[in-house]
Amino acid sequence: MALDKDRTLALAAQLGIPVPASHLITGLEQVGPLAATLRMPVVVKPARSIGENAQGRRQLSVDYAFDQRGLEASVEHQLRFGPVLLQEYVRGQGVGIELIADRGEIVFAFQHQRLHEVPLTGGGSSLRVSVPIAPPLLEASRKLMRALSWHGVAMVEFKWEPASGAFSLMEINGRFWGSLPLAVAAGADFPAMLYELMIEGRVRERPPYRTGIYCRKLSSDIYWHEQILRRDAPAGLVEFPDGARLARDLFKIVSPRHHFDVQQWRDPLPGLVDLARIGANYLERLGRLFREKRARAALRKPWRDGHAAARIGQARRLLFICYGNINRSALAERYFHSLPASRHVEAISAGFHETEGRPADPVMVEVAAASGIDLRDWSSRKVTRDMIDASDVVLVMEDRHYRQIATLFPDAAERTFLLGMAADARGEGEIADPYGRPRHLYERCAGQVRGGVDAIAGLLRHASGQG
Repeated sequence: MALDKDRTLALAAQLGIPVPASHLITGLEQVGPLAATLRMPVVVKPARSIGENAQGRRQLSVDYAFDQRGLEASVEHQLRFGPVLLQEYVRGQGVGIELIADRGEIVFAFQHQRLHEVPLTGGGSSLRVSVPIAPPLLEASRKLMRALSWHGVAMVEFKWEPASGAFSLMEINGRFWGSLPLAVAAGADFPAMLYELMIEGRVRERPPYRTGIYCRKLSSDIYWHEQILRRDAPAGLVEFPDGARLARDLFKIVSPRHHFDVQQWRDPLPGLVDLARIGANYLERLGRLFREKRARAALRKPWRDGHAAARIGQARRLLFICYGNINRSALAERYFHSLPASRHVEAISAGFHETEGRPADPVMVEVAAASGIDLRDWSSRKVTRDMIDASDVVLVMEDRHYRQIATLFPDAAERTFLLGMAADARGEGEIADPYGRPRHLYERCAGQVRGGVDAIAGLLRHASGQG
């Protein structure tokens, strides 16, 4: 029941605990009648964090809809992996009541407040502080634990408005939680208490925990600062801190009341390993960024010096390639065939995926149909040596596709180009795979593919003296 968000909220409502207005969606047809009654933004949650369909299991994430079109697109995407929960967006502080219960009775409780969350729209905390327990939140948690006959540890999450006293239940985490190091640093040693409960049969008496203790997960908090600098969150959902607040939060590091999740004087080795991993991660990212920029410059060069245009202008057979040949390259082939340039130039497409004969992605089928492109009878192909040899120009979607061609078919490297650079030689050039992502990313991908193919057709018309 704690794992299933819809059942958790239903139980809370029965117990008189405030919950966000929520609707379980099992079919897209349910969204239209609801849309007019919902206040935007709407939180679109998978009913379970791990979804499953014919392609396998997939980790799902929370999305946010700001209008009806975005709501329908997000729901349509998530329904592919299971039921969806539509929930009103509740503002307030993210707080958690951490507890240990003995057959439904809470024997020790602790409360923390999230200060930094990753992602910025709400998630695990990278910086949090211990605070006094709010009696209404503890009472709500007590009702839930009794109703569930809970035995062991749990964290009950709320959104809380201290000024008004209003709160809403978000979920129950029926396990140890990510901010556990804060509880331990503040004197609430839940691992020891769980040992006592399970092995000795009861939790010993303990003094109250200390409030005003801060704890920071260094690796996540560095990433939190990155997201703040990039303003990486939907407008209107996140209040970005100013420089003064950032400085105050950063200077908490020198306070004796500040702790780290991993870096601890009493046990330094894990902290040193963590620092080494953080350093290695950023060095690897910088190195990858440098390599990508250098590789991108090399791929941009033939577009700038005219080599790509000349090759394409002389081409009589094109080969579009992506990974699976069920989205990007399939659309490129079908769209090219709808243009006048296809009267004089052949085009096929393929992918690197081992399995052939797969239908086009159903979301892309719908997106393509909106532009008059029919992918309903599509059957995917795997790229072969014969296809490469028969093609005058190979057009790929990503840098890695170029590298794969250069590795598998070295002689084709000089006639392989990024399709996205045909429309904008100064841009990034890559067309990202939308598979399994929200519909608006399919639409963006389709627009990029059409733009690239239009540019290719323009080069062919120019070379033939038609434009």
